[in-house]
Formats: sequence, structure tokens, C-alpha cells
Amino acid sequence: MFCNNCNQENSSEAGFCSKCGHQLSDVQAQTQTPPPLTAVNISKDAQIPKNQLASSSESADALLATFVGEKYDSFYRDKWFKDSEPRLEVNNDDSSIHSFNLAGLLLGTSWLCYRKMYLVAFFIVLGINTVDLILMHLLGMEAYSSIGQTSFFVAWAVLTGLLGNYFYFSHSVKNIKKVMSNTADPATVEQELAAKGGTSWVGAIVGSILSVLLSMGMSYLFAPEWYWLV
Repeated sequence: MFCNNCNQENSSEAGFCSKCGHQLSDVQAQTQTPPPLTAVNISKDAQIPKNQLASSSESADALLATFVGEKYDSFYRDKWFKDSEPRLEVNNDDSSIHSFNLAGLLLGTSWLCYRKMYLVAFFIVLGINTVDLILMHLLGMEAYSSIGQTSFFVAWAVLTGLLGNYFYFSHSVKNIKKVMSNTADPATVEQELAAKGGTSWVGAIVGSILSVLLSMGMSYLFAPEWYWLV
């Protein structure tokens, strides 16, 4: 039987606890029998709160590695946390999240879609083309022609190059927190992060095609008549 004062195990014939001297009884012997091991009472002490997991540097490192894939250790970890500890917080003055991304500069929307940042790619294409169309109407044919449409593609590339790593970190953190809010099972979290993260060549190709179609469609609908004569 177990002592209800110190939880020391004693023989069933003992009248007093061998550890603290507390008096034992037959009723106590029945009530102090340890409950059977179940999934519920085993996991109570073993579970790690999700907010504690998210705030841990080691856990953040592991979660980001699972989401990003093989390029995390060789590239993104250093780009994001060169001067700080891994974390799941976007805003931090000690970070290097705003570092430069060459793939974002050279590939633009294709790289964003390759990294499954489809919504970011859509808004960038929409924003750049909107600014382009506004300038067409404000500047007129001569002034716009002197600037050249190439300058807008350069601005597009520079934007994704300068902010590419920030976009990707924010995208990763958002997805990790979303997955963790829906499940506490580590195996399920790992599977879902691997599925949502990583890369997609199909996404890059389809996203690039859709970006071109969106740009052409906006120009067809909203560009001034002289645009098609330039």
C-alpha cells in the first residue's frame, strides 16, 4: 500500500509508513493503489505546451528546418539568424531577416512560387502592374516611353531580392504557427510542415505563367490605347 502522506510504498501488512511514520489503514490501501497507466495520465507530464515549444530556440530551429527543407542549414538559417538565436518571431532588431536573396533578384515571381509563396507573388504582380498602369496614364506616351517598361521589371526584381528572405521567413512562421494551433501531435506537425513547406517546380512554372497572364490581362483592360503602339 502507498502512504497518503509521502506516497512511500509499504507492505500490505504495515501499520505505519516506513518512511514518514504516518499511520496506514486498510481503506487507504484500497484508495492509494496507483491508477492504471493510460494515454491520458502518461501524457500529462510529458506534454510540452505549444507556446513553450514555439518560444524555444531549439524547437524553432527544428520546426523551421522541417518546413524549409534541405536549404535551411546550408542557406536560410545563416541568412535569418546570423547574429541571433532561431525563433518564431518576425520582428526582432537583432535579426538579419532582411538579408539579400539572389534567387529572388534573378527569378522574381518564379522563385516566390517555387517556395510556395503564391499569395505574396500574386500581390507583388498586382502591385507592380497597378503602379505601371498608373504611370502610363499620368506620364503619357513620350515620358513613359523614355522611362521604359524594363525599369519596372528591374524594380520588381530588386523588390524580391531585397525582401525575399523576409517574405519567406514570415511565410514560414505563419504556416508553422497555423499547423501547431491545429494539432499537438509532434508526428502530425512534422508531416504537415513538410507538406506545406519545401519547394515546388510545378508551382514555379504554373505561377510564372499565371503572372504573365495577369500582367497581360491588366494591360489589355486598363492600359491606354497608345501603349499597344509603343
